[in-house]
Amino acid sequence: MGTFARLLLLLGVVFAVAAPASTAPGDAGPNWKALERPLHLPHLTSGARCPATALAPQITGAKYGVGGAVGPGPVYPVLGRPSLFTVFRRDGWGTWAGQKVLWFVLPDYTGPVLIRGRRLDGPQLMRFDGGAHPASEIRLAPGETVTWTGQVPGSRGRPSDVRVRVPGCYGVQIDGTSFSEVVVFPVSTGR
Repeated sequence: MGTFARLLLLLGVVFAVAAPASTAPGDAGPNWKALERPLHLPHLTSGARCPATALAPQITGAKYGVGGAVGPGPVYPVLGRPSLFTVFRRDGWGTWAGQKVLWFVLPDYTGPVLIRGRRLDGPQLMRFDGGAHPASEIRLAPGETVTWTGQVPGSRGRPSDVRVRVPGCYGVQIDGTSFSEVVVFPVSTGR
């Protein structure tokens, strides 16, 4: 069992997906184009120290039902530590390695979320979720969530797989209607 799987088991996360909140008649849903801001992820030289984003000590299991969140919020990747260990799998993932990550959203942010990423110290891409051709972004619609033990009313979460082909320093840009945050973490891989 992987580190993140143990973390989820300890937290009692139940992956029961809830449908996104309904939209009013004539409402086309979130304006995803408005969230597609230019990426402002830093570029690092090869071999440079990875400036990993710190854990968010205010996001605790006792308070939110999840712990090990990284970044400034209001949307956090739950990594358990400020780094990510990925593994290569044989179930249709091809040359991609990956690891489960829960994206936790504080209750006071109810809007859509767009998550994109890439390697900071090289040209490689970051992708998300399953299959041989993983998605280039995650879209989290208002009201979309999974449920877990200890979940605070109004908080949201979306599990995903973060996918890379090589180790390095990676960053994600998390965009919402009122914020654009960057979270940086080193990624190591094992076979």
